[in-house]
Parts: sequence; C-alpha cells; structure tokens
Amino acid sequence: MEEKKEARYTPFEGIPADRYELTSVVRNDDGTVIELEGETYRLTLSFGFTEALCVCDEGRRIRAYHEIPALRSYRSRETDFYGNPLFCVTEDSDFMRWLNAESCGFSRADRHFAVITRNDFIDIAAAFPPEVRVAQWGENGAEGDAK
Repeated sequence: MEEKKEARYTPFEGIPADRYELTSVVRNDDGTVIELEGETYRLTLSFGFTEALCVCDEGRRIRAYHEIPALRSYRSRETDFYGNPLFCVTEDSDFMRWLNAESCGFSRADRHFAVITRNDFIDIAAAFPPEVRVAQWGENGAEGDAK
C-alpha cells in the first residue's frame, strides 16, 4: 500500500501580513477573483480558469486545522490569524485527490491554493498561480497606491 504524503501548506510570496477577511468571491467565464480586506491592505487574487473552488466556513474545516502542522501553527499564533492568508499546497492534498477521483483523472489542475482567514477557508484548484494585487488603505479608508 502506498504511503499517503502529508499536504504541506507554504505561504505564497509577496503578500504583506494583515488581519484579512473575505469580502468577495466571483467565479465566471473570465476566471475567479477573490477579494480580501485587512486593517492596512486590500488584497485581490485573480485566477484564470479554476477547475474547482470550495468556500467553507473555517469552523467546518476543523480536521484540516488539527491534522496539518502548518495550519496548526498559523491558527495558534498569538495574533490570531495575523499574516499572509494565501498558501500554495504541495504534495498530495485531500482536495486534489478528491478532484482527480471525481474527474476520473481528467483534471488539468496541478496546483492547489488555499486562502485562510479567521472566518473562511477556500480551496482553489488551478493550473496557474493567481495574479496578486495589493493596495494599501489611505486615510479615511480610501485606497492608496498599489504595492
């Protein structure tokens, strides 16, 4: 019997730490756009075609939080989910195994991304990483220059 590898969650590079919350998920013919807002930054993740998208209340992903060391560490920080919310998932995740089984092996997505906030847990299967746009809030809540 083949040994099951543990999925590894690695933070995506270039996203400033903040207390992000999900504000919008739009999936249409143009792709998938996920928007998050923090105390200092507004984050937009633009994926092209996504083969699968699963948006869950974080309280429904208790097993993932307890079984995956990187997520246990992320969740247990004293600052309570203060950080980079986007992860690249490597190795063989349950989500990608499920997608491969459901598609009878026809899935072209070979990358699993996860967005994790205090209240949401989003899994995305895509062939390419997202375009990431970061904007800093200006005074009075207006957006400043994009980073």
